[in-house]
Amino acid sequence: MKRIWIGFGVVLLLLVLYKAIFGAGSVLGPAVRRTSLDGGDRAFHADSASEKVTANTAGGSSAKLGVLDGDYATKADSLVAFALQRYGAEYTYGGVTEEGFDCSGFITYVFGEFKVDIPHGSTLQSKIGDTVPLQQAKKGDLIIFTGTNLKDRTPGHVGIVITNPPKAVQFVHSSSNGGVKVSEVEGTLYQKRFLDVRRVLP
Repeated sequence: MKRIWIGFGVVLLLLVLYKAIFGAGSVLGPAVRRTSLDGGDRAFHADSASEKVTANTAGGSSAKLGVLDGDYATKADSLVAFALQRYGAEYTYGGVTEEGFDCSGFITYVFGEFKVDIPHGSTLQSKIGDTVPLQQAKKGDLIIFTGTNLKDRTPGHVGIVITNPPKAVQFVHSSSNGGVKVSEVEGTLYQKRFLDVRRVLP
């Protein structure tokens, strides 16, 4: 009986250590080091009649959104930190809450926490803000991809850039293949799926 309790204690200790090292609140810091190389996410096009462009985005593709205090870098750092805290959240088709996000729902949720109104839907999100070359992508930018069908060059997936040049572009996103996670562009299928970078922070 004593051996059973010792064995149980060891297993419990290993589980606690595993969570402390690899979990969302990891002692090793943000989960940026864990990246997805597959680029195999399901597209979500929420372009139905129930979807509405907010008053902030109705002014055209160059409209900047919302108001945040502080300079751009501070805003972007805060937004990225908040997004990374959702690491591991489940993927839910059409989801826009902590219970589960789809790709564009994750964007809407994160920016909404900072009083920046962004519509739900990858196509609508691909039209807001200003276009930026991939090599100039900065923290807080939206990064737009096709869906998994590379022949269909319409927006089907979106994430938030979490790195600044000259670092390779990494982004946090809600993937149908693993939920909220961090992926990189260069050398992955996402490079082939890439469409645009949109700067939406004021």
